[in-house]
Amino acid sequence: MINEQPAQGGGFSYYVSDEQLIEFAKLTLSERLSWVEAAREFTWLAQTPQTRERHERLRRGLKIV
Repeated sequence: MINEQPAQGGGFSYYVSDEQLIEFAKLTLSERLSWVEAAREFTWLAQTPQTRERHERLRRGLKIV
């Protein structure tokens, strides 16, 4: 379902379809953890120090401005 409410105090949101959730649910726990770790490593390696700081601020629900 799409969340129509804006994020409070910064942060971000995104949409995941029911089909995507069903496919993810089919993965084993090990496959899910591997997927999360690969995504984390990819984003970490692709970030500049400035982007990492912005990412951390968003993670904490703060604005990046």
